[in-house]
Amino acid sequence: MENALWNGKLYTAAEIADSYELEKSIRKASGRKELRCPDADCPSPVLRYCHGEIKSAFFAHLDNCTCDYAEFDKENTQLMRKVKRTIYESFVAQGYDVQLEVKLLPRHYTHLLFTMSTGKKIAVELGTQRTTANRIDYLSEQYERIGVDVKWIVISNSQTPVKENETFFIKRYLLNESKRKDILVLNWDGTEITQYIVDPNKYLYRGNSIYSENYPEIYSETAGLELLAFEEDELTIRGFHSRYNEWLIRKRAAFDKKLTQMAEEAALREKRMRERQEEYERQERERAARARTLPPIIASRPSTSYSRPSTPSMSYEARRESILHRMDQQTEQVRDSTGARWIRCELCGSVETEDKFWSYGGANHVNLGTCYKCGKK
Repeated sequence: MENALWNGKLYTAAEIADSYELEKSIRKASGRKELRCPDADCPSPVLRYCHGEIKSAFFAHLDNCTCDYAEFDKENTQLMRKVKRTIYESFVAQGYDVQLEVKLLPRHYTHLLFTMSTGKKIAVELGTQRTTANRIDYLSEQYERIGVDVKWIVISNSQTPVKENETFFIKRYLLNESKRKDILVLNWDGTEITQYIVDPNKYLYRGNSIYSENYPEIYSETAGLELLAFEEDELTIRGFHSRYNEWLIRKRAAFDKKLTQMAEEAALREKRMRERQEEYERQERERAARARTLPPIIASRPSTSYSRPSTPSMSYEARRESILHRMDQQTEQVRDSTGARWIRCELCGSVETEDKFWSYGGANHVNLGTCYKCGKK
């Protein structure tokens, strides 16, 4: 166990080990059986102080017993105890009224308990990757029952990027169910903290979401632990939410600018489509006019003389293959050996004869157009 009471004062095993004189006094008190368990409900409260060359200093019950504080203390690794005390000392240095390991709930010790200037009490719990959904729900319900707000600090890698659907549960829980939909992640040495918050707004263009690398879905800031404080009874990096709101304004302005640009590009594409259609219709009218002026074709009488069999005509696919190498240039019309003109669709890339196109031709688009399938879409 990490803590013990002696003469009404709480002592921590680690701080005792730092002072020879204090350790000497505690060892004597331990020999006189004066050390007591911090849990007022402990059935066998007498503790002994232990410190050797292999294990770090700790307290243990003199008699084996079931004790709420002992059970709570087992859940805390040496690293967790260290980071908890680092948080505690940071808030004490800022002048906060804060207590370590207070028993507010049955069979549970609150990691840190703050008493605000208004008299309001706020519990701060430390969570890790191992904190379960059932544990979170239980503590939330118990604190609500006694009228105490609970805030969470997640102990993890403060530099790991957070994605709502690609992270461990306590982070996802806080992004979805905490009051401000944010997370505080403190690194394991207790020096650096990162705060994350989800932008709840939707950025849509014609029903589709618009994403930006400059303005991601989750806003974050990293700072030293000394900047962690309470603002409006919310645990936060100092000034975080003001800067977040300014970021939202910039993000909305950037989105509106992008929206205007996309609308202009769409209008330009539609204009080009209309121009190609008009050009196609103009060419069709000219073709029809020429057809009306051509002289009628007079069928000749079949010859009775012997002639060599004609070469079978090429298939449609073979005709396409024969002209593909000429499709990239836009200066001359591409026609096959039968005189048929071929066009490439600018939208789907298919190469077909002109009768399968909605529109085609024009300056720098001699062999380009829009096929009927894409035109209908």
